Amino acid sequence: MNRIPFLFFFLLLSVGVQAQRIRWASKLIQFSSEYVLPDKSPSLRAVQVLGKPTLGLYTDSTACAWTPRHPDSGEEFVKVGFDTLMTIRQITVVENLGAGCLAQIFAYDEKGNEKLIRSIAERLSQDGKIWNIKLEKGVRTNTLKILLNTGRRPGYSQIDAIGISADTVSYKPTVNLARSFTKKKIVLENLGSAINSRAQELNPVISADGKTLFFTRGNHPDNIGEAVQEEIGGAKMKRQDIWVSQLVNGVWQKAQNIGRPLNNEENNAICSVSANLKTALLLNEYLPNGAMNIGVSISHFGKTGWSFPRPVRINQLNPHLNENNHSQLTEYSLSQDSRVLLMSINRSGTLGDRDLFVSFLQGNGEWSTPRNLGPDVNTAEEEGSPFLAPDGKTVYFSSKGWPGYGNHDIFVTRRLDDTWQNWSEPQNLGPEINTGGWDGYFTIQASGEYAYICSDQNSIGQEDIFRIKIYDEIKPEPVVIVSGIVLNAVTKKPLEAEVVCQVLEGEKDSIQTEYNPETGEYKLILPVKKLYGLHSSKKGFISASEEVDLRHERRFREIKRNILLIPIEEGNKIVLNTVYFPQSRAELDSASLSELDRLATAMKENPGMEINLEGHTDNLGDFNANIVLSQQRVDAVKRYLAGKGIAAGRVTSKGYGSSRPIASNLTEENRKKNRRVEFTITKI
Repeated sequence: MNRIPFLFFFLLLSVGVQAQRIRWASKLIQFSSEYVLPDKSPSLRAVQVLGKPTLGLYTDSTACAWTPRHPDSGEEFVKVGFDTLMTIRQITVVENLGAGCLAQIFAYDEKGNEKLIRSIAERLSQDGKIWNIKLEKGVRTNTLKILLNTGRRPGYSQIDAIGISADTVSYKPTVNLARSFTKKKIVLENLGSAINSRAQELNPVISADGKTLFFTRGNHPDNIGEAVQEEIGGAKMKRQDIWVSQLVNGVWQKAQNIGRPLNNEENNAICSVSANLKTALLLNEYLPNGAMNIGVSISHFGKTGWSFPRPVRINQLNPHLNENNHSQLTEYSLSQDSRVLLMSINRSGTLGDRDLFVSFLQGNGEWSTPRNLGPDVNTAEEEGSPFLAPDGKTVYFSSKGWPGYGNHDIFVTRRLDDTWQNWSEPQNLGPEINTGGWDGYFTIQASGEYAYICSDQNSIGQEDIFRIKIYDEIKPEPVVIVSGIVLNAVTKKPLEAEVVCQVLEGEKDSIQTEYNPETGEYKLILPVKKLYGLHSSKKGFISASEEVDLRHERRFREIKRNILLIPIEEGNKIVLNTVYFPQSRAELDSASLSELDRLATAMKENPGMEINLEGHTDNLGDFNANIVLSQQRVDAVKRYLAGKGIAAGRVTSKGYGSSRPIASNLTEENRKKNRRVEFTITKI
């Protein structure tokens, strides 16, 4: 896959602003015939003539172009409308297959009267497939008809796009690039012989912290199973296995076969891995007899290693039965919170070949019916190898349906809202990453610093794994990795206790926390610019809450935050870390209610438990006024608990104002620590 020289791309990019003046057809009015596939998808049909051209720098047949039903059928036509009535001075017609069949162009005035604009002799356009037809006199119109003589060229004919403009600046194919070529050159760094071999290395999956790399290796002598002949007349080859390597002191260690049960005698691949490396999403459905079905599975890592993969059930999707799924080729990407599943599938409702769909984890542990991401992302061609970045908004994928440099290029798009239907226009990652062939499998660590891809450019053998330093234009939004251990506050020993994270402002969503019950360790990835609360609970302990304030964070970092659970024993004191009040007021903030609900539950589970609430402030303002305010606040907490069924006699309260600080009041951070509500267990 040879790369086209760098200068060539720069020249094409420089005309992009001029090309933006063209208005592309937006309404299909009439057509003579169209090619219809058995699945009745929009591929190749007349509607594909609408919108911007698919044709980039890679020219081949495309499903994103109008294709008349029969080859060499003689006259064929398509009539289209534009969203603006204007005086035009140029008509652009982008041909694809059968270039040279354009015969006549007709325009229609405001009353619908037809006028022949141009007859074209049997020849190719100057640019091979692109006609930029200048008009000596302007024509006022918003409707054109294009007539083809398909007998001029053998085989099928295609029209990719039709445009009009008020000037005569010629259209040339351009690629929507994510960055300027004036920036520093991107370097693909081969990860070396510890990762790569003479065999085939594909599908890199990097851990959130960037220290563990999973990948697929094909036809390697250490793969499980015997070599098999996949194709008639082909050589015997070992099937694909999952391999893994660790980064130690900046050096990748020699990759190891991950072994059974994730690998078996069939083809194996990993799709995603959780932040704490304890959950893996795997391609295919594993059967007890060692066979595989098309689908997706999940496995968990414990004391004895990886569990036998169990199937992931997605509503109305049974790939191995070919129900609502028209292709056996599927690819998946799991979000870092394990609640969103992106997939590349060809099922009912696709815009053509494989599309990107999204599915959401339901309360019963199954996944919702896949929802198409829509035409902002998907085309009549194939979209594949999706990767959902840690921010939960940025998606990288491969496609043949957007203008690019090869068979499939890698693109980036960003989710604009929570409907999962509105996306930014996909941007091509550029010729330093994309080649003239197939490109895909793009994965990024949580820091957004490096991405990992596979390529056969400058490889040791076949495809190899490479690392690239990510440039700002394609980085996902920053995230923070929060990790720690749940500990007994008295013994400091790890506890098997669940950790829940909740957004405390705005949508107040809960975020899945990857938790290891054997060690008490938890890890989660949080987008910046939000306020979060971590909550942990265990029977016999007062639930604990920790505030994680990322509202002012603008970059990636890692935070270690252990959670201490205090036993329910007389004399123990607990700070309510996520109980909030508006400035100088005593009304409870809604963000406080979750923690108070947990306190009420603990008191109901321990009916003999009594507590004394204490209110504290910082030293700003009048001393006496702060004492009054602190008393009003603990009284508000007491009333809330009473509303939850806790008898008033079980709760006493006292406001201390600023008289009992736990930190110096010299900084805002310390003053925040002093503004607190806490309680002491006075009786069990």
